[in-house]
Amino acid sequence: MVSVSSSRVSARTTYILLFLPALAMLALALYPFVQGVMTAFADRKLYYTSSEFVGFQNFIELFSDDEFRDSILRTLAFTAGVILVQIPLGLGIALLLVRQNWLQPLLRNTLVLPLLIPPVVAGLMWKTMMQPQSGILNWLLSKVGILPQTWLSHVDTALLSVILIDTWVFTPFAALILLAGLQSIPTELEEAAQVDGAGAFLIFRAIQLPWIVPFIVLVALFRVTDSLKSFELFYATTRGGPLNATRTMHIMAYEEAFRWSSVGKAMAAVFVLWLMSYFMSMFLMSKWQRRSGVGDETGQAS
Repeated sequence: MVSVSSSRVSARTTYILLFLPALAMLALALYPFVQGVMTAFADRKLYYTSSEFVGFQNFIELFSDDEFRDSILRTLAFTAGVILVQIPLGLGIALLLVRQNWLQPLLRNTLVLPLLIPPVVAGLMWKTMMQPQSGILNWLLSKVGILPQTWLSHVDTALLSVILIDTWVFTPFAALILLAGLQSIPTELEEAAQVDGAGAFLIFRAIQLPWIVPFIVLVALFRVTDSLKSFELFYATTRGGPLNATRTMHIMAYEEAFRWSSVGKAMAAVFVLWLMSYFMSMFLMSKWQRRSGVGDETGQAS
């Protein structure tokens, strides 16, 4: 009895010792979040420590501002553009890499190079290449008879140019996850389809694509959350210009805090952005669980 009770005490002590650091980490993570939410409901200035509770006044002022509503649309447009471009492009790259050939190791190693470059550095690099007069991109276009483009310096092309830069940086991420999904397909399925006379397109449509749907949803989950809170690329390339064409919610929150010293309104904008990211993430997470069968396995286990 003594040994059994002592082992229980030892197990409980171990549990407490392991639980306390996790609880401390949770508290450290929640404290800034709670402080930010409280600031969103207060009239807080950047250079003053005192603040006054104003309820939903910050949110009312934000949604009364046409520019804030436009920034929501720009943020959603940027996110939609990133998803619609990067997932098909990443899938195409993954389909090329899944085939065994002598270039495969080289392509896999070079594919991850954009991911190793910080977004700020990538933004400054592409900003230099996209200069209308001296940029190398317009020089290359001129060699094939295409007129120079305005890229980041025009209202109509600025947001598309940032989407292009983001695509160069993060498409390898989508390609690697989708490549893992393609490699997880049992070879017996594809071999049986080939024996039955199925071509490459039919194998892709009937076997590969349905199999990697959970991986596509997973890529969408990561890229949606990353794109909604994207700040580095915009600030390094356009800083919200020209004429607010790329003034997303994060850029607007930054300007409210550090240009107009209105920390309360800045945190209100960030809180709205967090709500958008949270609900989109929950929606995609439920889709991923349904497609991957995680929820079904959990229900069967319980």
